[in-house]
Amino acid sequence: MSVNKEFISKLLKDIEESVEAIKEYVSKPYTEISRAEKLAIRYHLIVIAEALMTAILHIVRRVLNFTPETPMHALSRLREEGLISDEEFKDVINIIRLRNLLVHRYWVVDDRVIYENVVRDFSNVIAFINRLRKYVSKI
Repeated sequence: MSVNKEFISKLLKDIEESVEAIKEYVSKPYTEISRAEKLAIRYHLIVIAEALMTAILHIVRRVLNFTPETPMHALSRLREEGLISDEEFKDVINIIRLRNLLVHRYWVVDDRVIYENVVRDFSNVIAFINRLRKYVSKI
């Protein structure tokens, strides 16, 4: 099977747009963020995680001809192939885990903790998706 470059491009663009939206929300102090904005941050984190998982699974299945059991398993395969650094791997895993909390145990999520973590930056996620984009463009 071949990789669907247009599909991957759309997913990576969705990630970038959600990262930018989150950066905009967290550009102000936590105390000034409305409830709707906190929920929007949660939404965009879910979008980032879903798009990452979908892109990773698509590439691992179609390019590497590997059938992973989980997105984490697929990420490990990408690490073996040198397509994700250890730091990027940790950040992507953390986003996927956060997505699981937001979707399945949303009532235990502390928006202040999310704010404090996302206000730092998404440099590892951006570096990873840029590497994926470059990798897919060469296929």
